[in-house]
Amino acid sequence: MAIREVDQGKIIYVPGQKIEHLYLIIKGLVEVNFAGNSYSLHTGDVVGLCGMNDNEAFLEYKAATKCSLMEYAYDSKNASGLFGGNTDSVKYFISSFFRQINAMLGQQKHLKVECTGLYEYLEGCNREYRSMCEKFQFGTEEAVSFQYIDVFASQKKIPGWLNGYYATLEQMMSIWDHNKTDMDFVCGFLCRAAKDMRDVADLCNEMLDYKKQICRTLLCEDGPDMFGKYTSAYYRLMKRQNPEKEAAAAVKTGIKDMLMQLENQGYGEKEFFRQRKLEFERLVESCESHPAENEQDEERVGRQLAELSGSMDKILAYAGCSKEVDFAFRQNILKYKKLTNRSSTDESVRIIRHELTQDFYQVYVSALQQSIGQEEIPTLLKMFFNFGYVDEELAGQQNALYLYQMAEHLPTDPKVGVFSFYEWMQAIYRGDKEPSRNEFDMDYAEYLRDKKRNGKITQEEETELLKNNSAKVMYELENVFPLVNKVTYGRISVFCPVFSEHDVLKPLDTALVSAEKIMKVMNEVRKIDYSVYYRQTLYSDPAVGIARELVDVEILPDFILTPNVGSRGVMWQEIEGKRRTTPARMMCSVFLVEDLTMTLVRLTAEYRWEMCKRVQGGRWNDVSDPSLTSEYFDYVQFYRKNSELSANAKEKLKNDILKARNSFKEMFVRDYLQWILYESNGAPRLNKVARNILFTYCPFGKGIREKLGINPMYKDIMERYDTRMGQKKHRMENLCQKLKAQGKSVPEAIEKQREYLEM
Repeated sequence: MAIREVDQGKIIYVPGQKIEHLYLIIKGLVEVNFAGNSYSLHTGDVVGLCGMNDNEAFLEYKAATKCSLMEYAYDSKNASGLFGGNTDSVKYFISSFFRQINAMLGQQKHLKVECTGLYEYLEGCNREYRSMCEKFQFGTEEAVSFQYIDVFASQKKIPGWLNGYYATLEQMMSIWDHNKTDMDFVCGFLCRAAKDMRDVADLCNEMLDYKKQICRTLLCEDGPDMFGKYTSAYYRLMKRQNPEKEAAAAVKTGIKDMLMQLENQGYGEKEFFRQRKLEFERLVESCESHPAENEQDEERVGRQLAELSGSMDKILAYAGCSKEVDFAFRQNILKYKKLTNRSSTDESVRIIRHELTQDFYQVYVSALQQSIGQEEIPTLLKMFFNFGYVDEELAGQQNALYLYQMAEHLPTDPKVGVFSFYEWMQAIYRGDKEPSRNEFDMDYAEYLRDKKRNGKITQEEETELLKNNSAKVMYELENVFPLVNKVTYGRISVFCPVFSEHDVLKPLDTALVSAEKIMKVMNEVRKIDYSVYYRQTLYSDPAVGIARELVDVEILPDFILTPNVGSRGVMWQEIEGKRRTTPARMMCSVFLVEDLTMTLVRLTAEYRWEMCKRVQGGRWNDVSDPSLTSEYFDYVQFYRKNSELSANAKEKLKNDILKARNSFKEMFVRDYLQWILYESNGAPRLNKVARNILFTYCPFGKGIREKLGINPMYKDIMERYDTRMGQKKHRMENLCQKLKAQGKSVPEAIEKQREYLEM
């Protein structure tokens, strides 16, 4: 039996890795990680016992110090041959098993207590929030926006007698003569007992997932959470005309208690936790401080308030709508202002929102037609176009003042592809951008062809409209804007495009999406998934002897900020028209109440999927033509027959498919989020099949690859990647050498391709 030396920090086994040897620790310390906890194996303990039943590790074993390990070749099909007739080490295997099962049973007991406590805490928070919504009329829709979480109930049934059974068995076997025992019994006992260990570990992992589910309901990186609802409630209570300071103080205490609960669950070191905590502290400081305004500030605010007074009258006067639209819009705004709960799902309220929405878009189109092409536009109209602002009372005085200031200094930048909605309309009017596809996936030219085919326009009219930029603007306003504005708002059933104070769930300055914020997140994503926005295109330069060469060109997407306070982003189209070297279009609320990073990573995942489908065409799910979508489709569709997936991985995949409502795209998006946020940091979340697909088609950047290279999980896929890229680099180097040998300069496109292959 060979001795294996393992350096400190080296991973011995990772979950899912095949067990070929069991290791008796001769010297050193091994750390075993599972279910959010760990225990240590010392000299005389055995590494890998837990996986004896199915030849697969389900715990992580890591050398805490430099270790000397004695190897025992193992195959579950021939378990009785483990010791090879040498019974000296049997006692170590038996005693190590009992130490490990006791550690795992202790963790199970601890997790059960935590699950019960967290569930009761969440229920208490939910009751308090519901009560607050009813008392201060925040809207019942917000009060029930969380998926109900029931008390923990495991799918794994661990018998209640298991603790006592192994406690008594340990006492009995302590006086047992190991040297006079049939090895079939020893190996059979260890294999059967390993199954119990696996069941206990699975139960612990279930409870850990349950805890994480509760913690995500309290505070998460994407989507609504209890912390966000509580901070929003605090903000709205403090910003009322007569602040509810006593109620707000109680909410603040509840938020601090929530943060403490999350810190106790290990969230204190998470970046998004620190960021959200810091945002809350800034919010409290902003709401509770009352800096004295100097005379100049008072004079400036006075001027702004005077201009904001009668906003609706000024906007309607500028728009020049018909008397019928003008009257209807005013009446519906008055009705909307009088509502005590503008998010109500009552039929009467729904009708008011519906009619107001129709009127709003008629006014919007009329006003935009008046302004398009003009250099000077009144500030109120900029507020209307870019934020959906209509009325100072609906918006709230502080919000109206903020919008007034921002209207003149929008933090967008069309040069880097970040547009306010009005800037996007201007770009179409100038001919810099073509209109977007409509909800039927038809671009502007296809839309006109369809109208001509249906006899609605003539050939001459079609030719004229194709060149008419004003017509293109109208197409975008009528066929794209109403839908994307509603979708990015998030809560489709209660959507209304008019800016209203009740939609402001967090301070506008923190919710405001800027070009700087977008590019910061995009740059981080591109560091991880370096090839994500690169597209293959054909390069030709006969002058230097290059007939055709495929090169990769980076095309970053355009971001259009819709005029609402919303919670969603939309990957609207992956290319413009038919040309693959045109930017994708992504829509997002100008005031985003959810996390921008999570929103943009999700949009990037959707882009990855849709761009692959675009390139592959009708063969997007044909595995005989390997691609991201075809391999992922095959993996999800036929997971039950996949021998590379363990039984537990298949069960988890089955549950994930149900959560994703059988959507292959949604499944991929969820895995991509795990890939970018966790796997790139060395925290495994995916099974080996999904990991292999993601690494093949969404490889990490060079720095991350080097960092992960020491991890056994990435060894094989890293080698395949290096081989594949090495062939491409070799071919490109030969091309460059050939050009230089002929005395020709290397074209810039080829040099950039060489740089890309080194990323």
